[in-house]
Amino acid sequence: METKHLRTCLVLLIYDVAGLSPSSAWSRRQQVQGIMGESFTFPAPVLTRGFLLYEGLGNLAVVFRRNADTNVKGKFRDRLQWDKQTGFFTITELKLQDEGQYKVDNSDGQKILTTFQLTVYKRVSKPTVDTQNCSVLCSVENDRDVTLSWTRGKEILNQTREKEILIQTSSPHLNTTLSLRLDIERHPETYYCEAKNPVSSERLRVDSEEHCAPTKTTKVNLRYIPVIPSTALLVFPGVFLFYFIKQKPGDDDGDEIKTLESGRRKGEADWSRTGMNE
Repeated sequence: METKHLRTCLVLLIYDVAGLSPSSAWSRRQQVQGIMGESFTFPAPVLTRGFLLYEGLGNLAVVFRRNADTNVKGKFRDRLQWDKQTGFFTITELKLQDEGQYKVDNSDGQKILTTFQLTVYKRVSKPTVDTQNCSVLCSVENDRDVTLSWTRGKEILNQTREKEILIQTSSPHLNTTLSLRLDIERHPETYYCEAKNPVSSERLRVDSEEHCAPTKTTKVNLRYIPVIPSTALLVFPGVFLFYFIKQKPGDDDGDEIKTLESGRRKGEADWSRTGMNE
């Protein structure tokens, strides 16, 4: 192991003497992001000769004659890899502490020094909602560069089209809960509460019919309105006809005859009493 390390130091010395140190390279810069717990590959190949450097630590790996020394001690131990086929360097099991400035020196042909500013993020957590009277509160655990937004649009084949951002928020206060309230409409509509950061996103679908019941109204079917008067014209005469048929014929005439006969008898009696008194 010590022999291999000495060989690496010798290679670095030869590079310096030959004027091939990273400081003499043509340079370019890139802003890149990684996800905590996952791998990150630097998109700058080194196939035959080159270095991987990290601020504060210097050389992490050396490639010479298509062989690499990636036996790094310290925080990158057993987490640094070099692919002989692609020439890419990869850091596995990323940690938040791994972010910083990396440099890939490629001396395969034209000397190119690529500087990567790596930022490591956690994956954003899934938002939750709480509903009160058609007012929906969406919340998510806050972290660096997390934004929370309400959007509205149609979902076709798991893709949101015609998406309209209604409102969004963010906060520099980390390790807190990020919340955003939206008053949804009563008519059928689909909303999405979306939490995102530069490396990931999570969203929650909210249907207005589930979280905001529509107002109950009396529905009248106009098809039956014209039937009402025609039905009444048929039913009401039938009722009256049935009533008259049930009456016995001559009942009213009999009552009138009885009344007249009673009056006649009363008149005769009064006349007789008058004659006797005379």
